[in-house]
Amino acid sequence: MDLRGVEAMRNELHHVRSDIKELTDAKQELTGRMQAMGQDLSRYNVDLQQVPAVKAEIENMKQELQRARAAIEYEKKGYAENYEHGVVMEKKTEIANAEKRARAAAAVGNPAAAYNANYGNPETGYAANPYQSVYSMNPVQANAESFPQYGAGPGSWGAYDLQRAQGPR
Repeated sequence: MDLRGVEAMRNELHHVRSDIKELTDAKQELTGRMQAMGQDLSRYNVDLQQVPAVKAEIENMKQELQRARAAIEYEKKGYAENYEHGVVMEKKTEIANAEKRARAAAAVGNPAAAYNANYGNPETGYAANPYQSVYSMNPVQANAESFPQYGAGPGSWGAYDLQRAQGPR
């Protein structure tokens, strides 16, 4: 064998060893990438297994949102109805107060008006009293000797005079 042939083989061996080193480095890099991809794949598989549970949770949230919207609409409707009812009641109260003020004003001008015997109320459906009111207030007379609430005043006791003691006691 010749020296040149050995030298060529040495160069070739050196070239083969450098190729082996490059391929080993490439193998290690690819092995590291493959391990990283394997870890990513296992994480993706775990995430993929959780997808049905996440979908079910999303569906539950949608249903809960629909129930909440329905409850809000129900509350809005109830508030509107209560508000309308309150407005009607307020109007009725104002009318009743106006009637009371009118009666009070009429009673100041005419005391007998406060004791009206007509019970006509169109809202309750009762008919008015067809009889005239005879129990109205007694008018006050001007002199001090009259006793308007207790009859005609001092006078004959009639049959009771016999029962009274005659003379001083």
